[in-house]
Amino acid sequence: MRSARLFGTAFSLSLRRAFAYRTNLFFDVLLAVLELTASISAIGIVFTRTGLLAGWSAGQMLALTGTYALITGLRATFLDPSLAGFAQQIRDGQLDAYLLRPANSVVLATCTRHAPLALVQSVLGLGVIAVGLHRLGTVPSPAAVGGWVLLTLIGLLIGWATSVGLAALAFWAPRLSLGVLHGAAWETGRYPVDIYGRWLRRLLTFAFPVAALTTWPALTLTRGPDPGILIAAVLLGSGFTTATLLLWRLGVRRYTGATS
Repeated sequence: MRSARLFGTAFSLSLRRAFAYRTNLFFDVLLAVLELTASISAIGIVFTRTGLLAGWSAGQMLALTGTYALITGLRATFLDPSLAGFAQQIRDGQLDAYLLRPANSVVLATCTRHAPLALVQSVLGLGVIAVGLHRLGTVPSPAAVGGWVLLTLIGLLIGWATSVGLAALAFWAPRLSLGVLHGAAWETGRYPVDIYGRWLRRLLTFAFPVAALTTWPALTLTRGPDPGILIAAVLLGSGFTTATLLLWRLGVRRYTGATS
């Protein structure tokens, strides 16, 4: 409960700072619109040549693109600002400021700096999902919507776990930076894992579960919930979160900061 209040307070402060520079809102909206327009245009070009892409229709691809934008916007809002300088904080001993406070240190270090204007991308993503569903001519059932919400939250949790897990490697190798690798892997979520080869598809399902980020939520929303997918997503989310928390604890034990 304390962590939730802390998270809310941090977001409120970030929101006030963001609106102090309102011009940024215009450019953030413009960039988000341009990025989504490029993605939708690419889908349009592909579907002028074919009716299905690895079994996915144009409407389903729009739903997937919207889901990707939604989760990416949430990640950019709540995770990326805190993790951007994480390795530098370890090198400089600035992590002490989080470890010495009476709150969950991993939440403080990874979720208390926010970029509220990035939520524009998430809002636009919801609009793209609505367009995709309209193109499919279908209204998702309550079960499908509930499954999509659950899988989207799990996808965001996995995004947090993988981001924090890679960032936590800085406890052992402060100069190591795997942000580019993580970003490249994240980009594969723009497309359904079905388009990739068998081994890459397995890698993107279990090693870096891009399937749980966008493919599974979009499938659930457009085709209905699949118990097997829901169970697999819960297991993956739990496994990655547990591993990340363990890695964090091990890293903190070996951390030597400014007050050590």
